[in-house]
Parts: sequence; C-alpha cells; structure tokens
Amino acid sequence: RYMVAGRDIVSEAFDGDIVVLDLKSGRYFSFSDSGCALWEALSAGAVPQTLLVPGAVHSADDIEAFLVKLLDHNLIAENPGPGNTTAAPEIVARLSTAKEKPDVFVFDDLADLFIADPIHDVEEEAGWPVVKKD
Repeated sequence: RYMVAGRDIVSEAFDGDIVVLDLKSGRYFSFSDSGCALWEALSAGAVPQTLLVPGAVHSADDIEAFLVKLLDHNLIAENPGPGNTTAAPEIVARLSTAKEKPDVFVFDDLADLFIADPIHDVEEEAGWPVVKKD
C-alpha cells in the first residue's frame, strides 16, 4: 500500500484531470486518464492488485511501471499499514473506460517561481518575481 510522500506533495483535481505539485522542487506532474484514476486510488491507500480491471487498457506491468515513476519522483511512499482491499466503484469505472495506459508527465518550466519566496527572496527595487541574487 502507498501514501502521498509528504506534506510537500499536493494535488488538485480539475474536471477529471489531476495536477500534483512538489513544493520542494517546484516540479508539477499530470497523468494520463488511467494515471489520474490510479493516483487517486494509490494515494488513498489502495493495494495495486485491486486496481486490475478486466478489459481495461492497463495491465499489472503497466501499474508497476506507473508506481516506479511515482516512487522515482518521490510523489508516493510505501505505507506499511493495511491497504484498501477493494477499489472504489467510481475508480473502477474510470479505469475500465480509460483510453490511455497510465503515464506521468513532468513539468519544471515554472519551478523557479514555485520555489521562490516572494516575501523574503526578492530584490526590493525590482519586486517579485525577480529573485534576489545570492
């Protein structure tokens, strides 16, 4: 079973899509349609084997590859406690209708802005978002 890796990992759902932000690195992540459903289930403690849906576009190997990417990016961490042995019906429905295999998309184009401290790390004359030079 898994959980969100820490307080610096935040996520938000927008019309079925999910954006995850790593506040430490400033990188943000999005997922394919099946990846969004898997993120919701895994970050809530679902056991990966419960997310195998007959006839779905993804396989056990796809779920494993998706998990490896989430772990590599430090978005989730293993949780030694008992996991959810059944997936929520809405997650199962989304997984069964997904058209894409699970995938993670990484963006770092706004990282400097996300990790800038607009109160303390600015040039007073120039203002924000000009980050003060060390």
